[in-house]
Amino acid sequence: MAYADYKFYIESFGNVVPETDFSRLAERASDFVDTMTFDRLVDGLPTNERSQKRIKKAVCSLAELMYQIELAEKNATNAAVSGASTAIGSGGSTTGIVTSVSSGSESISYATPQQIGAGAKEWSAVYDAAGDVWKTNDLLLKTAFPLLMGVRTDDGIPILYAGM
Repeated sequence: MAYADYKFYIESFGNVVPETDFSRLAERASDFVDTMTFDRLVDGLPTNERSQKRIKKAVCSLAELMYQIELAEKNATNAAVSGASTAIGSGGSTTGIVTSVSSGSESISYATPQQIGAGAKEWSAVYDAAGDVWKTNDLLLKTAFPLLMGVRTDDGIPILYAGM
């Protein structure tokens, strides 16, 4: 079960991941959080509202990152097939970095030059991690870790604590 839902995501976190993809990615992100926390959350989130919100933010952050990595991998595949270094648009023209894709009415959003410049470091990390399991896991850990630090179970055990 995912620790965050789409309503929380849109109201409290962001809007990068389309609703059609969010539940799948939130489930994967929650599984990743379970691995990081040694399954300390499988019986339920802590009752502390602040802790719940931090866990949900970690899941949303991971879901966004997983979505961006998927987009990067699709762009890389398209570039490899066509020999271009950017995403392929309709009609075979190159269009730039895809930032979101919706399947309902086939909407594709591309990064503006300002977004590319401002997000170059973030996208660089995403493209670097795409296709490499070790780098992907490292980036996911570095994304979730600060949000989960200090969060405790109702028994007072830090959820990231590796001991018994």
